[in-house]
Amino acid sequence: MAEKADQIHSEVVEHPNPHHVPDDKIIAPMEHIQDYQEAQHINLSWRSWMVVFVTCFAIMAQVFVVVAAGSVIAFIIRDLGDAALSGWIIQGPLLMQSVLSPVVGRLSDVLDRKYLAGIPPLIAFVGAVISAKATSMAMLIGGGVLIGTTLSTIAIVQAIPSEVLPLKYRALANGFAFLGGAVGGLVGGLGAGGVTNANPEGWRSIFWMQAAFHLATTIGIFAFYHPPRRSDYGKLSVKEVLWAIDPIGSTLFVASATLLLLALDWAGGAYAWSDVHVAAPLGVGLGLLLLFGLYEWKGRDDGIVAHVFFKGSPNFALSVFAFGVEGWMFYSAVNSVTPQIVLNLGFEDNSWSISIRQLAYSLTSLFASIPITLYATKYKDLKTPLILTYILFLVVTICYSVITPTMSHAQIGFNVISGIGQSGPLTLLVAAVQFTAPHAFLSTATGLAFSARAIGGAFGSAVLDAIINGKLASTYDSSVGDAAVAAGLPRASVAALLAAFASGSTAAMEAVEGSNAKVLAAASEASRWAYAHAYRLAWASIVPFVVLALVCVACLKGVKELMTERVEATVEHVGEAEKA
Repeated sequence: MAEKADQIHSEVVEHPNPHHVPDDKIIAPMEHIQDYQEAQHINLSWRSWMVVFVTCFAIMAQVFVVVAAGSVIAFIIRDLGDAALSGWIIQGPLLMQSVLSPVVGRLSDVLDRKYLAGIPPLIAFVGAVISAKATSMAMLIGGGVLIGTTLSTIAIVQAIPSEVLPLKYRALANGFAFLGGAVGGLVGGLGAGGVTNANPEGWRSIFWMQAAFHLATTIGIFAFYHPPRRSDYGKLSVKEVLWAIDPIGSTLFVASATLLLLALDWAGGAYAWSDVHVAAPLGVGLGLLLLFGLYEWKGRDDGIVAHVFFKGSPNFALSVFAFGVEGWMFYSAVNSVTPQIVLNLGFEDNSWSISIRQLAYSLTSLFASIPITLYATKYKDLKTPLILTYILFLVVTICYSVITPTMSHAQIGFNVISGIGQSGPLTLLVAAVQFTAPHAFLSTATGLAFSARAIGGAFGSAVLDAIINGKLASTYDSSVGDAAVAAGLPRASVAALLAAFASGSTAAMEAVEGSNAKVLAAASEASRWAYAHAYRLAWASIVPFVVLALVCVACLKGVKELMTERVEATVEHVGEAEKA
């Protein structure tokens, strides 16, 4: 039966028509469970585990990209200015991941994983050097866009461990990937805080560290990843390759995502929602997104949103939506807003102390993922841990929606709960998505999931920035100014005091004419409350989405029958007859 399973698999994916792959020629994993269960065991050697390590290192470098700069964004603004553009420090790389992940994933399914995973980090290396030498916010953002090219390879580096290890270890494979990301977040947070605290321009060292990581990633992939198998699609002409990567759908997706993210970023501070800079790209982007959905639904069934993902279970749609909500929370609220809460509510006053405080989140997230992964692997159950972790996500959003400047110790507890909640989705939702895809679409499905997560993060950053900046714009100056005047500051000195507060310099605050300890204490208290009200509103806006995500994971269908000995693309030196 194992030979029969191989024959069926070969007939299904090795010689598809690249111009159109009918649904009945692509078998969803849920529709040939017996073949998976009859697969033969393959002994795993150092080759498989070294590939897993290298790809996890690549993921570590990618997470470092987002966390390091994001955790000290307030200090970068103080150095380079242009606060209205600062959202693109994170959104630039995320935009590249958002728009390119499905396309890069599709290319790797059709052509080759090794070179598509190994070359983009070299481009990111150049981007990191440019960012390290940035003299303006625009230059920094430009370097970040180049760095973002390596983020698009998440579709590949997250798929490789899943295909070189048996399906029964798919949760474990993604657990290892999460550990790599968690280490990246830990190193990014501590490293960024340390170098920024040592020197006002120390944040530049973040990008030099990135450069080293990206270079090491390329070396590791080319040195240790040697997949013996060819693409499931066989040899294709250039025309066939172009069609196989869904050029129409990809173009519509890239254009719509780019315009929507551009509009939302501008709405976050640079322009009003009614301004043409926001309204025009937002309207056109939504229109193109609608066309993309219609094309993928009616235009072709083997595009980047292949119909096979939806066969056998509702898991793909449910998991991708829940993953988008997780990205919304992590990239915007957890990674960017939380450090700002710690700084602007007076819990800590320097980047290093903020980084140390964030260990309550980072370490908890890292260690909590281990029992979650082991449980899911041993009991072949992805659903229960996901429900638990999304409930904790909900608790965190509610806690932050009532935060006050007096909750310094409680905020550390919020970080712990958030860390546990974060450890589930990245470990198990990716596995749930991958179980919906045949191997010919594995990286495509993975790319779509991470694209949804990145889009969720970029949308979240834009929306939360808009909420926070809008609230502060309408209340901050008057609140702080009135409090200072009530404490004895001359009305004529209010503008100078507000400028000093914006700089974060204690010396500048004390140098304002008419200021004294009483004035600064009153103004500082008013400032903290103004920020608290803005952050509370931002966190409260996330609650409905977390509830919807919780419903989604509660409706997931079990995948126990698919967690078998089957290895989809082993790197071990075994004969064809031994492959399951």
